[in-house]
Amino acid sequence: MTNLAAQTHPARTLVERPGVLVIAHRGCSCQFPENTLAAFQGAVACGADLVELDYHHSSDGVPVVLHDELLDRTTDAARVLGREGLAVGEVTLADLKRLDAGSWFDARFATQRLPTLAEALDAIQPRSMTLIERKAGDPKPLVDLLRQKGCLEQVVVQSFDWAFVAQCRQLAPTLVLGALGNKPPNEGQLEAAAATGADVIVWNYKQLGRAQIRQIHSLGKKAWAYTVNDPADAQRLVRAGIDGLITDDPATIRQAIAPLLAQ
Repeated sequence: MTNLAAQTHPARTLVERPGVLVIAHRGCSCQFPENTLAAFQGAVACGADLVELDYHHSSDGVPVVLHDELLDRTTDAARVLGREGLAVGEVTLADLKRLDAGSWFDARFATQRLPTLAEALDAIQPRSMTLIERKAGDPKPLVDLLRQKGCLEQVVVQSFDWAFVAQCRQLAPTLVLGALGNKPPNEGQLEAAAATGADVIVWNYKQLGRAQIRQIHSLGKKAWAYTVNDPADAQRLVRAGIDGLITDDPATIRQAIAPLLAQ
């Protein structure tokens, strides 16, 4: 890749570089409340190659960073909004911003609020790269937001919904995409994931071995694994040829694989 191409498409440059990428799952979620600005800043500070996050849409159509569809596990929505079992998509952004998204993890994070996707990008992109996992919503609002922020070629987008991945490829031919899987992968499944137009095939680490990684590479794709928190698992996958490790503990996993990458 030429220097000009590297400057104009940093996401593709990062994904295609040799070695193993260490990707912070929901930010540095071992030390901070997941999917908050504190977690993203922690991930950037520890040198994660990418910072992964998840998003849904508020009832008024704003992409909001949260893993679960329901608000109960990681916010005080039941207390503030007076009802358990509320979904993100039932609540306006203004009301979502009233919620404490940090105290469930530790009282010292009580000031953390649910970030919008735009706020998360602003926190991550200057010093790292965002891996955006779509949980709900159409592709066009996401692609439009990335274009507005001038970072369409500076992020990676992934989803378990392979139709969404294929639609993103049609809307944004240069966007770097990942197809997520969570069932024991057979040859047909991996071929179907590749057929979405994804650049990366991302699978549950327990279901990936040398044979599956070799097939992913034969399809011309990169292979990433989630969610790898045990150093022994990380080392096994590196020996098997993995290209990226998604982890709650990026500092520990980077340290664990460093000797293998130095060989």
